[in-house]
Amino acid sequence: MTHSLPRLDLMVAYSCNLSCIGCISLSDRRREGIASYSDIQSWLLDWQYKITPEVVTIFGGEPCLHPKLVDICSSVRQTWPNTTIRLITNGYLLDNFDPGSWFTLGKFEMQVSIHRQDHAGVINNKIKPVLLQRKNWQVKRHGGDQHKQIAWVNDDVTIYKSIFKDFIVPFKGTIDNIAAWNSDPASAHKICGSPATPILYKGRLYKCPPVANIIDLTGTNYAGYRGVGADDDLVDFVNAINKPESVCGQCPDQTQATVINHMDLKNVKVKQKITY
Repeated sequence: MTHSLPRLDLMVAYSCNLSCIGCISLSDRRREGIASYSDIQSWLLDWQYKITPEVVTIFGGEPCLHPKLVDICSSVRQTWPNTTIRLITNGYLLDNFDPGSWFTLGKFEMQVSIHRQDHAGVINNKIKPVLLQRKNWQVKRHGGDQHKQIAWVNDDVTIYKSIFKDFIVPFKGTIDNIAAWNSDPASAHKICGSPATPILYKGRLYKCPPVANIIDLTGTNYAGYRGVGADDDLVDFVNAINKPESVCGQCPDQTQATVINHMDLKNVKVKQKITY
């Protein structure tokens, strides 16, 4: 039986060239490496006929650290021919790739996220070679104080430049001493930044990116949560998407939350460039 998913995140890199406090992938922790291309292909093969995601988001860390990023996108297209492929990147390393390669993938979206107020000029220069690949882009603007966005739309390709401001730290304690909040799951779910976004992480499906990353980094399965494998029954997992579960108590509710402003320069550090 194949289960339809509105969205699926696929984590392909654990390292990031930025260190942002409040990162849902915990990339402000000292994390290294990328997922091997062969492992990613194996995961896609395992899940190809078990789920059908409407949108597959290529996710990190910083996915542009992966030298086979375009090949990964092509593998996703081969696995799920009708999905929308979405790349979420901070944009700094876009010039590692041929700007024309993003136009060979079918329906494709690139979300370039600005995490510091002084990044806009850098990101504009990184996006420009991609936009020059086509003419007659439609430009759309929307958003408020917390999330401003410009979209360039051209046929099957959309490029977003997004400015995000406030992020909620998805755990209690410090990045090197992570603990659970033991909050009310329903209350925590109400302020969740990814309440309906399961993630394919190292071959297993998890409710959301913070849950997958925290379990992996701490070795602690809060509320006994383990995610599901490709051979497991997915009915309960799918039915629980966008609904609070016990594991949501790992994160804070509104009264406990630490909110981090990414436009404050001290909260986002640029690391030395990393290559793999």
